[in-house]
Amino acid sequence: MANNFSLTGITDSQSVNLQDDQKGDGGLFRLPVLDVVSYSIALICTLFFLIFAIDESMSVSWFFISEIIALCLIPVLSKQGFETIAKFLLILYVDIAIIILSSIFDGEAEIQYFLIPAMGLSILLFESGHNRIRNVSIFISVVSYFIIDFIAIDRVSLSPETIDYVRWGVIAAAFVTTWIIFNIFSESKERAEQITREFLEKEKELNRQLSLKQDELQEYIEKLESTSEQLKKSSSAKSDFLATMSHEIRTPMNAILGMTNFLKEDNPRKDQLESINIVDFSAKTLLSLIDDILDFSKIDAGKIEFEQTDFELKELVSTVSESFKTTAVNKKVELITEIGEKLPKYLTGDPAKLIQILNNLVSNALKFTDKGYVKIFVQCVAEKNKKVDVEFKVSDTGIGIEESRLDSIFESFVQADKKTKRLYGGTGLGLSISKKLVELQNGSISAKSTLDKGSEFIVLLTFGKPENKENTDAGRVETQEENIEGLKVIVAEDNLVNQKVMQSFLRKWKVDATIVSNGLEAIEALKSNEVDLILMDLEMPEMDGYEAATAIRNLEDATKKNIPIIALTAAALNEVKEKVYSVGMNDFVTKPFNPVELRRKLSEINKAI
Repeated sequence: MANNFSLTGITDSQSVNLQDDQKGDGGLFRLPVLDVVSYSIALICTLFFLIFAIDESMSVSWFFISEIIALCLIPVLSKQGFETIAKFLLILYVDIAIIILSSIFDGEAEIQYFLIPAMGLSILLFESGHNRIRNVSIFISVVSYFIIDFIAIDRVSLSPETIDYVRWGVIAAAFVTTWIIFNIFSESKERAEQITREFLEKEKELNRQLSLKQDELQEYIEKLESTSEQLKKSSSAKSDFLATMSHEIRTPMNAILGMTNFLKEDNPRKDQLESINIVDFSAKTLLSLIDDILDFSKIDAGKIEFEQTDFELKELVSTVSESFKTTAVNKKVELITEIGEKLPKYLTGDPAKLIQILNNLVSNALKFTDKGYVKIFVQCVAEKNKKVDVEFKVSDTGIGIEESRLDSIFESFVQADKKTKRLYGGTGLGLSISKKLVELQNGSISAKSTLDKGSEFIVLLTFGKPENKENTDAGRVETQEENIEGLKVIVAEDNLVNQKVMQSFLRKWKVDATIVSNGLEAIEALKSNEVDLILMDLEMPEMDGYEAATAIRNLEDATKKNIPIIALTAAALNEVKEKVYSVGMNDFVTKPFNPVELRRKLSEINKAI
């Protein structure tokens, strides 16, 4: 608290306050004016006593001794509760002392004029509430002056009439002037005291309110900390729930999509192929819905991160087109891809997020187009300072969107209308997710549409341009079928259906697979067999994939401890992927796994052996 200095008057109850802390015990220094005046006059009387004692005037000396004693007792009397009497006695003793001294010096020392400030002292010592006692004290001083003055004035050689005029004029002027000056000063002093008291009261009230606000603030901070802790727990629970749901839903989806892929490659009859395609389409649709919900949750929680890796744009667009080729053929819709001539071959950015954006747009276009075409057009619109602005257009000849609805289609859980939702289904999250992914990369997305004629979605993104990428990739040989025959693999997977799916593909690719049900069995199989790599599921009983990978990396056998490990994860969350790498795994494959992706990763390991 700031230091407060307050002039609270010059009475015994009013003093100069130096207050460092109003709530403290010893921060107040009081200096009563009554004490100061009493002791000061007592000191002066002591000087007179010494003078007269030296001059051997014993009667006068005894008078001053009595004055000194009386003046020293006055503060004691005030402290005992007789403050008014003490003040009155002080004025009386001052007047008596002046009268005695004037008598001794017979007016020659002009001692009588000290009665004028004595009158002023009467005004200052007594507050305005003690007017009667104040006036009595003043009257005593005036009477004392007249008594002395009639003695002293006679020595002046003036005519009788002049003496009368001078006497009364001086007396009147002196006392009136003194009365006015000291009363005005007293009133100003009292106003200042009142203002000071009001200020101190306001300060006390402000301090009280501040204390209450501090208590409220502390309580609010504690509540905020508690709420923040609850939010952290809630966020953690949400992440755990998403990871669990992702794993639990994707695990059976892995079996469904794996078996449909396997059946497609097993030369089914035409009537069987139609049924397989229906199952495959339904499973992919369900997986797409799951991915949308998970992606939306991750974006909403601010857990989306963007990579900066080099990729070949033409190949990426071709991959997107190929993934929708079957759907387009089944709907008898032409799927067209066009790449601009000035587009760089290699770019730097996040290819996975770009694929996700294009997948959402192309999927939407195919969903709402029953005849005509869906077209993917990519071109370079600007290139400067190793940055490339690329425009992606996905257009169709589908049902179109009303112009009034164009602004709302990018909102979460929103589709063009209720009829569209009933006819085509979906969560209404695809465009919302795409918009957020684009904007998080400082890009833009917009739409143009004509009802019953089709729509066009335009995405503008900025990518980096890698240096010497052509030289880096020169001599790279692309193969359609990676040779993985004879590869020895341990598959750690607790789900029996997924074991069969994985075993079916590996047997077809002539890969020697050892199937185990948990991490402990995987470690034992590794110790007793010569293997090339491990496919490790993450969620398993007894010992999960993380613990098993950590244990393998701590083995004494240098060959076995460095065995390549590919994680099989159904949880498509960034924190899961980060944990996979942190425990020493080399790569991961997301369930439901893409057979082409799995075979490619197995081939890369095989080439490195």
